[in-house]
Amino acid sequence: DEPQGKVVDYRRTNERFDPDHALADHLTRPAYTVFADLNNDGKEDFVVCGFGNYLGRFSWFQNLGGGQYREHVLLDQPGAIKAYVYDFNKDGLPDIIVMMAQAREGIYLFMNKGNGGFDMSPVAEFHPAFGSSYFELVDFDRDGFVDILATNGDNGDLYNSPLKNYHGIRLYLNDGKNHFRQAWFFPLNGAYKAMAMDFNNDGRLDIAAISFYPDYDRCPEESFVYLENKGRLDFEAYSFAECREGRWLTMDAGDLDGDGYPDIVLGSFIRGSNKVAPVFSDRWEKTGPSFLILKNTAVEKK
Repeated sequence: DEPQGKVVDYRRTNERFDPDHALADHLTRPAYTVFADLNNDGKEDFVVCGFGNYLGRFSWFQNLGGGQYREHVLLDQPGAIKAYVYDFNKDGLPDIIVMMAQAREGIYLFMNKGNGGFDMSPVAEFHPAFGSSYFELVDFDRDGFVDILATNGDNGDLYNSPLKNYHGIRLYLNDGKNHFRQAWFFPLNGAYKAMAMDFNNDGRLDIAAISFYPDYDRCPEESFVYLENKGRLDFEAYSFAECREGRWLTMDAGDLDGDGYPDIVLGSFIRGSNKVAPVFSDRWEKTGPSFLILKNTAVEKK
């Protein structure tokens, strides 16, 4: 909770980037930042998710020019994980949406009223043990309105935290008026991130997901799950035995080899606040990879 966090501008000099100056300081554990012109004055502002712990806040910083910024607090509470700037009502003004964890969990939408003002409304609110961990905006049903794909599975508050049957992946569909309803749920112990992408180029969005707190005793393969979209929100789940070789904290996807199909990269972090059987933790310590590349072989099957 000590306000030691900063947002720093790095400038490129020759072949390296060096810190130039702090855009904002005295922040409580800033976890995510996104830049956009939020008040349409031609200057780039930014949003900061000050996750904190007991303290924290979600704010936007107004660019005053000359390297000066003014903070405007949107939510004076800890737990901001990730935010997006997007014009939800298509009025030409950029709106903000944020996922909050900690004691008051939820997803909140801030509609831009102009002149730097925002009106907040909850998209979804959750109980304190929900374990919100990630979300992204994606037009899943291709109706022209962005939907929300979210995970909840943060289970690190206790050393022996029990598994929770409400952990998993959720899809909230937009009705076109920015009202979101939960249309689909996939249970996944300890779900930490899910990404929607058309991995097999069949025109339907599939989902790749990781868990940082899976059921290592009975189903360690749920640490990575690939969900192939069969249509009408019907998915077929796959995993692979080698996913047990690491503890996947992060994941990203992109076409690494230029074949037109997105590949996946998993990043491992073998520490954690909960108990893991030595059969896994000892192996991770000795031979576990820092990252794992999953090459998309869909093109080879054509």
